[in-house]
Amino acid sequence: MPLLITYFEPTRLKEFSQALEKVEELRVLIPVQVSNIEMEDEKIKLVLNVPADSLKLARESFPDAVVIA
Repeated sequence: MPLLITYFEPTRLKEFSQALEKVEELRVLIPVQVSNIEMEDEKIKLVLNVPADSLKLARESFPDAVVIA
């Protein structure tokens, strides 16, 4: 499964919280999984496992994310 990686500033926890809500909404449609949440370079790093055939939908929800196939 490809990985979708996105970062959030710790001072903007509301955006991070909204991202987690998006993940829950996506789970209704596709089997997306949270792979990891960690701090990296003073930012919150959210890593999602997304099925390859659902990558386009996930990218629409997280347009600034980086994809690692």
